[in-house]
Amino acid sequence: MTAAAEWLADWIVDFPTLGFLKADWVEAHCFVADGWSMGAPFMEVGWQLWCSLNHYRVKESAEWNPERPVGAPNFTNRRSLVIGPQKLGKSPYAAATIAYEAVGPCIFAGWAQKGDRYRCIDHGCDCGWEYTYEVGEPMGIPRPMSNIQLLATSEDQTDNVYRPLQEMIRRGPLVGQMRVREGFIRLPNGGRIDPITSAPNSKLGAPIHFAVADESGIYTGKLKKVWQTMRRGLAGMSGRSLELTNPYDPMEDSSAQVTFTSRSTDVFRFYRRPPVGLDFRKKSERRKILEHVYAGSPWVDLNSIEAEAAELLNEDPTSAMRFFGNMLVQGLGSFMQEKLWDDRTADVDVPAGSQIALGFDGSRSGDWTALRAETSDGHRFTPTYGPDARPAFWNPVEWPGERIPRGEVDTAVREMFDQYKVSRFYVDPRHWETQADEWAAEFGEDRVVQWPTNQIKRMFEALSRFQEDLHEGLTTHSADVTAKTHALHARKIAKPGDQYILGKPAEHMKIDILMADVLAHEAAADSRATVWREASKDRRVIVF
Repeated sequence: MTAAAEWLADWIVDFPTLGFLKADWVEAHCFVADGWSMGAPFMEVGWQLWCSLNHYRVKESAEWNPERPVGAPNFTNRRSLVIGPQKLGKSPYAAATIAYEAVGPCIFAGWAQKGDRYRCIDHGCDCGWEYTYEVGEPMGIPRPMSNIQLLATSEDQTDNVYRPLQEMIRRGPLVGQMRVREGFIRLPNGGRIDPITSAPNSKLGAPIHFAVADESGIYTGKLKKVWQTMRRGLAGMSGRSLELTNPYDPMEDSSAQVTFTSRSTDVFRFYRRPPVGLDFRKKSERRKILEHVYAGSPWVDLNSIEAEAAELLNEDPTSAMRFFGNMLVQGLGSFMQEKLWDDRTADVDVPAGSQIALGFDGSRSGDWTALRAETSDGHRFTPTYGPDARPAFWNPVEWPGERIPRGEVDTAVREMFDQYKVSRFYVDPRHWETQADEWAAEFGEDRVVQWPTNQIKRMFEALSRFQEDLHEGLTTHSADVTAKTHALHARKIAKPGDQYILGKPAEHMKIDILMADVLAHEAAADSRATVWREASKDRRVIVF
């Protein structure tokens, strides 16, 4: 056991690992790149050591073949993800890990017997460092040649890891094996470390042995595909990877979110979830949260972190909770906040014959088709139809050919007009123009109105009304989990004139029920201003 083990008071290590070897190697070869401790040996402590122990956890069934050493198959975890608040120490940890993967003993090399040692001098490093194994401890050797890539969203972002890595090399014995060049680092036997921010053709699918994804919580779109390409390159070389990020926005479907929610059992995930029941907005409780999520990072000044978090709470509460409170909460780009949705959930019975307005968002395939309804007093719900009371939304993957069953939809619409007093029915007509015309012909053009959602100004006004009425408590909704999911998926897409429309963060994250919901509310709001108001005026009060 090494000196670094004293930081493991909160964890039990009962598995074989190269993590202790790595921690001692890093302390002997890497140095703190900045701050008051600049130049001091870099020691992996707390969460850093715990992550190394797990990332380099060796399978008890691992076998050493000196003629054909392998990487990933001998380790329990093929890759790792670290989610933590700002200034936790993720970037220097990543830099030290890259250095270890570049020239350190990162490959399993059998099980130690009495007297076995690792000596740097045997592997091209003349620093004189040695490590004595315990009996039965897994041993390590360096790769003869390593290709490593560091991915980030921009050059400034790669510098968070790449700059401390360069300083670690220049300030210590690594300078004898690693040469910092313009735009890359040269490694022994033709290996190299490349920081990249895009997918140049020369690097697409290139064989690599180790990769770091810095801030994978903001990898969406093209960069997400780049990371997938790099992982395929790793798979071909029995390589492994490390992702590090601040808490991601759950509505963006980022690479970090995909990794965190994956069902893969060979992925190590480190995330300190804030204690349940504490409110980050309350000062006394916020301090307890900070102490918990920053545990094991003694370089962090919690007083400074708390002061910055308190100020940011006034400007952008969700950012403060994510970046300092380590909370997986939606960012400001989300259309619907979960708390607001939950606060407006109500259990309301809507009997047959009630006055309602309807909203419809349709699709041919790919997206969902949905009906939503709102009562005259402002309660929104998903209507049901048929003898088995099916909810009136349709996921194409559940139907033959993955196409929306138009006959089912038509049946549901007709049942609504039979069962309720429908004042207005707003229909987004795209792909459903013929059906919309038929419904208008049968139920009246004054009631069935085509309402295209691609008209920016009109849609923005409807979305604004929907949000305002929710905040004011003028409308409630039923406890429909699917409708809530669609609502939380929706993202604001900025348009000229400080306006916005809605979009989905990823193809599989649907928002169609919310679109129907907004149309139902718009139809109800217009009904309250016209049809239902006139009906109210016609009422007579008779006093005996």
